Amino acid sequence: MNTPAAMASDRIHILATHRQGVVASVRVTLPEVAWMGRSLIGMTPEAAVEHAQAHAPISPRAHATAVRLACAAALGQPAPGREEALATERWLAAEVIDAHLHRLLLAWPARLGFEPRHNRYTEFHRRLMHCADAENAMALGGDVLDLVARELLAGFFTRIRMPHGIGEFLDRLEAGGSLSSVMAALISLGAATPAKESTVPLLGTLSAAAWTASAGHWPTEEFVRRPTHGGSPAETGALARHAASQLVKLLLDRGHRVSARLFARAIDLADCASRMRHPESDEVAPLSDVSAPGPGIGLARVSGARGVLLCWVKVEDGAITDCAMVPPEAWNFHPDGPFCREALTPREKPEDEEGVRLRLSMLALALDPARDFEIELVDKNTARKRK
Repeated sequence: MNTPAAMASDRIHILATHRQGVVASVRVTLPEVAWMGRSLIGMTPEAAVEHAQAHAPISPRAHATAVRLACAAALGQPAPGREEALATERWLAAEVIDAHLHRLLLAWPARLGFEPRHNRYTEFHRRLMHCADAENAMALGGDVLDLVARELLAGFFTRIRMPHGIGEFLDRLEAGGSLSSVMAALISLGAATPAKESTVPLLGTLSAAAWTASAGHWPTEEFVRRPTHGGSPAETGALARHAASQLVKLLLDRGHRVSARLFARAIDLADCASRMRHPESDEVAPLSDVSAPGPGIGLARVSGARGVLLCWVKVEDGAITDCAMVPPEAWNFHPDGPFCREALTPREKPEDEEGVRLRLSMLALALDPARDFEIELVDKNTARKRK
């Protein structure tokens, strides 16, 4: 059960019950701090932007941008000029790249017992956090693209023809790239294809105006806590943005959904590097936009590494009177969302407790929570005996 200590923690608490190696139920408790909108009430727009930048647990630029754009729309201020908008795109793209590199170079290797690449990550992190102009962004974006092609996914850039099966996919991994060991280890753990009715839709990139039409001029508390689109839970993040990629689709079709999310992150990394170089491109949706659903109300949509962040703001007399933020984890860890559904996917063979814990931890990491998580496992047979 969720204890008061777990509820008060700033960690995500995952409670799973299992019986004879099969997960029977799963419950996720997100900490209250995941919804930081209420902490901004009473602040001036300027103070709220500073607070979001300083206190967001991850993606502070995305949070600060969402608050700034939403407040400006609520106040009826004109849209940012072209140069400011392009600078914002570069700024946000750099943050997405940094988050992806942290996962790809540090978190995933460590999770699977490989050596994290601390020096390589630190080198890029320092540059990404201080990339202030278009010329530096152009150069840095090129270096990130080189990193993807020469170091992360080297085996996939040596041939024109794409692999047509998992065997060929593994052959490309063996051809080189620092992700090769991680991806091969994930694939070797086996496929876990959810039943068709157990998969949730993938949330594409909707504009702020589209969210106004979908959720209304102000979201309900139910939507903020357990968001849905078209009446259904959905997954947000890199997989949702790149599910149409041939290589990602190959992994999805073969039941390797965790691996598909990891590979989609590498593709998203390259896309954001290109965005740093050419933020004016209209081939993909911008990372941020805004609408004014009603008088004194602004809605901003920002796409970050973890997925879509939505921020509604009401401003009266120069202060925020209400603020509703929907973080990406509210989608991905929804009670009927991708984590909970896939956690229940039956495996070909029963798992021991260590196997259950490893699988759930990798699934949680693949869905990119904003904070640390803890997994509590309860053996239903043992619990019954104790009663």
